[in-house]
Amino acid sequence: MSKRQYEYRIKNWKSKAMARRKENDYLKSRIKELLDSRDSWKKKYQAEKLQGKLNLSTKKAKRHQYSLQVVNFVLELYKYGGMSLRSCRHTLVCLHLCFGLQGKLPSHSSIRNWLCKCGAYRLEHTENQSSEYVVYVDESISFGSEKILLLLGVSVDAIPKNRSLSHSDMEVLAVEIGNEWRGEQIAKELSKIASETKIKYIVSDEGTNLKKAYKSLNYTHIEDCTHILANHLKRLYHQDADFKLFSNLVGQLRQKWNLSKDNSQYMPPSMRVKMRFANIFPCVNWAKKIVQNWDNLPSCVQEQVLFLKEKEEFIKGLIQVEKVFKMVCQELKTTGFGVLQKKNILNKLLLIESQAGDKLNPKAKVFMENAKLYLNNLENKSKSLKEEFILCSSDIIESYFGKFKTKINPNSRSGLTEFIFTIATFGRAFSIEETQNALENIKCKELKLKKIMKNVA
Repeated sequence: MSKRQYEYRIKNWKSKAMARRKENDYLKSRIKELLDSRDSWKKKYQAEKLQGKLNLSTKKAKRHQYSLQVVNFVLELYKYGGMSLRSCRHTLVCLHLCFGLQGKLPSHSSIRNWLCKCGAYRLEHTENQSSEYVVYVDESISFGSEKILLLLGVSVDAIPKNRSLSHSDMEVLAVEIGNEWRGEQIAKELSKIASETKIKYIVSDEGTNLKKAYKSLNYTHIEDCTHILANHLKRLYHQDADFKLFSNLVGQLRQKWNLSKDNSQYMPPSMRVKMRFANIFPCVNWAKKIVQNWDNLPSCVQEQVLFLKEKEEFIKGLIQVEKVFKMVCQELKTTGFGVLQKKNILNKLLLIESQAGDKLNPKAKVFMENAKLYLNNLENKSKSLKEEFILCSSDIIESYFGKFKTKINPNSRSGLTEFIFTIATFGRAFSIEETQNALENIKCKELKLKKIMKNVA
C-alpha cells in the first residue's frame, strides 16, 4: 500500500469517527430529553389520576403491612355498617376498583384479628373517669354450654336528656364467659368494676340472680320498664281463658296458612315463647286489622277467625292495654324518668281514660294502675338517689347482645371464642392512636389465652 493511500484511509477513518461521535452525542441528548419528557408527563398523569381520589395515609403499626386508616375504616364498617368480615373485605375491593387505590387487600381472617385485638385492648384500657356511672348488667342466652355476662356503663354527666342511649354513649366495662352466672359471681364482677368506678345505680331486668347480686352489694336497682310492664301484663292474662284461646288460634293459623297461597296474606305474626307478653302486640295489631276489615275477608277466612269476632270486647281490651303499654315505654325510653316526664305520662294516661269513658276495659284499667305504681316507685328511687333524672330502660344492652348474635353462629361446636372481645368495638369510634396501640400491644396468641382465663375464672 502506498503512503498516499494510507494517509487517505486514516483521514477517512477520522472523519467517520467524528461523525459517529456527533451522532452519539445527539442521540444521548435526545434520549435524555425524551426521558425527561416522559417523567414529566407521567407526573402530570399521576396527579390527574389522583385528583379527587382518596389519599390514604401510609402510617402503619409495627409489624403490620396495612395502613392504620384502612384498619379504622374496616372497624367502622363492621361496627356502624353492621357488615360481616367478608363484606368488609368486598367493600375494600370495590373502593380499590372505583378510586384506583393501590396496595394489598386484607383477608377476612386479618380483619377478624384486628377486631379481636381492638376489642381486647379497649377492655383493658377503659377510660377511668371521676364521675359516677350508671351500670347496665345482663346475661345472654346460652351459646352451647356458655353464657355471656355483659356490663355496660355510662357516665352520669354524659347521659343524654332528649334522646335514648346509643352505642357511642356506652363503655363496655366487662365481658365475661361462664357456664352459669349466680348472684355471688355477678356480685364479684360488680365489685371489680366498683374498685375503679363509682356505681350510682344499676339498670337491668328482674332476674333473680341479678337482684341477689345488687342486694348483697346494697346497690339501687332500677327495673327495666319493658320487663316490669310485661310482667304486669302476664299477671293479667296468663290465666285468662280468652287469651289462651287467642294464643292457640294464632299458633294453629300459622301452621295452616304457612304454605297457603290464598290465606298467607292473612297469616298472623309469630308469638315468641320467651318474653311473650312483651312481644304480643304485633298479634294484637293483626287481630285489630282482621276485625276492622271483617266484611272484606273471604268467607273461608271468616270461618277460621270467627273467635276474633265473637270476642271483640276481649280484642278491644288488648288494644287498649297495648296503647297504654307502648305510650309509657316510649316516653320512658326516649326521655328517661323525672318529675316532668312523670307528669307528662300521667296526663296522657288521663287522656286515654277520658277518651275511653265507660268503654275502658277492666284489665286495661288495672294495667294503668300498675303503670302508675311503677312511676311512683321510680320517683321514690330517684329521691333516694338524689337524682332529678334517671334511666329506666335496658334496651341498649339488649341491642349489644342482638348485634353480637348476628355476627356468630349460636350452634357452633367450638362455643364462644376470642371473638367475644369484639363486643367492646360496638361503642365509640377508634382513634388512629388507639388502633395503633391495640395492634402493637395485643398479640393473636394472647387472645385465646385471655378467653380461656376468663372462662376458668
